[in-house]
Amino acid sequence: MLLWMVVLAVAGCAGGVRPAADDVGPLAGAAPAVAKVGAATGSGSPSRPVPVEVTPGAAVLLPADDVGRMESLTPPLRLVAPAATVTVEAAGEWDLSARDDGLVARVWRVRLAAPPPLAPSADPFLTGTGSDQPPRDAATTLWLDTGSERLPVTRQGVDEPVVLPCDELPCGDRRPEVHLLAAATADDAAPALVATVDGVDQRLDLRTGDVTSSVSRVAYDRPTSVPVSVPVWPPRTIAVRTEAQLEAEFGTGAGDLTRGGLDVGYGGHVAEAYLSPFDRYEGWAPPGHAWLVIRVDDHLRQPANTSWRAELDAAASWTVAHDAGLATPAYPPAPSNVLAFLVPDDVRSVTLAYRPTGTVGLPLDAQYEFRAPEPLTAEVPLP
Repeated sequence: MLLWMVVLAVAGCAGGVRPAADDVGPLAGAAPAVAKVGAATGSGSPSRPVPVEVTPGAAVLLPADDVGRMESLTPPLRLVAPAATVTVEAAGEWDLSARDDGLVARVWRVRLAAPPPLAPSADPFLTGTGSDQPPRDAATTLWLDTGSERLPVTRQGVDEPVVLPCDELPCGDRRPEVHLLAAATADDAAPALVATVDGVDQRLDLRTGDVTSSVSRVAYDRPTSVPVSVPVWPPRTIAVRTEAQLEAEFGTGAGDLTRGGLDVGYGGHVAEAYLSPFDRYEGWAPPGHAWLVIRVDDHLRQPANTSWRAELDAAASWTVAHDAGLATPAYPPAPSNVLAFLVPDDVRSVTLAYRPTGTVGLPLDAQYEFRAPEPLTAEVPLP
């Protein structure tokens, strides 16, 4: 593969790169300024030349050290994926004057950083019946679409496409990386940066900042982390069986099986909430929707008699009411205290209702149903 070394005179810009605001997405129609060959600095003298290697038919991430100044994009352009937030902070364009095929060198300064919070951390000590499917792989693959071809974004000296790993949500521990993305494209190309997650593309137009996709845009339109200030539900008890009832069914010599009767406790509090475009088990929310992911701690207390085990029917126990209707959990919770509801992405408040319903059982297949007399409710404002 032939490499062309292009000596670039980069336009200077006062103030340098401006970082992206955490909760502000790209503005439609905000076209980035482009540095041209021979541009001058603010003092009128050309900026120092910067060597950049570009290879036709390749889109390569290069080190961002000692590359000179580029034209900052205000606001920066963003792609939000479960594995990372990809921010394009600056751009430049230079003629390949030694070539006669109409190609130009394009370079973007790209920051790869942690995504916004999309889900609570999974507690390894809590279990649940869970979804029938394994967690979705939320890894992100990057591409550069030049309009005439779709190029995998690679690292310098590596042929494999860049994949930002995310085996299971949340994936918020990524350290920031800054790179130059360099490619040779046609002069009239309309390049776009593409992020593919779970078979679905998000496409960032590198001229306008517009993001197009067939999935939820909630991470661009509003904060994903929901501040929680919901009152604690005080502990309550459901009397499932009295000691006398159990003795009548198991006999007076059953000992621990009957002693003290059979109670199930409930209560708890909303500890975390998120409006997320991507769910750990269900993947992408459809357009116009979001996953409301809620963690509720201390919501169920097992019977004091450890021979018995209470199992909650999540679909019958939990609901979320909003202006457009009512939602139930999308799947049996796993872990047991994390619930996912599909809601419209423009709702501003929901009412979470919890009416514990389920069974208490023994390994001997003895089971008793229980249901709380009335639901506990909490109003959850959404940002």
